[in-house]
Amino acid sequence: MKIFILGSLLFAAAGAMQASIIETISFDLSHLHAGSTLSGTFDLSDSPQAGDTASVSLSFSDPTDYSSTPLTATLTIENGTPSGYTVDFSELTFTNLGGTSSPIDSKDVDLTRSVFAHCASFPCTASGQFADRSPSVFTASYSISPVPEPGYFLLVPVLLSAIVFGRRLVRRPSGIRVS
Repeated sequence: MKIFILGSLLFAAAGAMQASIIETISFDLSHLHAGSTLSGTFDLSDSPQAGDTASVSLSFSDPTDYSSTPLTATLTIENGTPSGYTVDFSELTFTNLGGTSSPIDSKDVDLTRSVFAHCASFPCTASGQFADRSPSVFTASYSISPVPEPGYFLLVPVLLSAIVFGRRLVRRPSGIRVS
């Protein structure tokens, strides 16, 4: 039974490790509301290539100021110029509840990428630029950055438990004498 528990713990520790890259994307919406952001996390394969896509569910830091919560976007990895990769995102449309329709429409927001975030490899930290409509009502930045994988932090206590149980398995019971 003890060997089964030891094996189960080691198997669970190996399963806790992830074989993907987790990144976060964040859009600075301070032009609409001070300190406002739109952000979410997405997963990439452990060796992303041009053409790979990832879905990301985005949420507002202050959801009462906007409609369409949460938003879903598709991120696309593309070939960078002259090398590396770029990160593009699908068009994002939402309503700024505190915006006005005239003289300049700041109520209906339609974000598109205007400058790519460029990465030499993944995981990476990079920034790009987006614009609200064309011609743009406002421009601001978006950034991507890696998220620490929780699997590695969970691995340590599980392995320590396996070592403790393993030592107990090897230890002789206290009531048995060796002649």
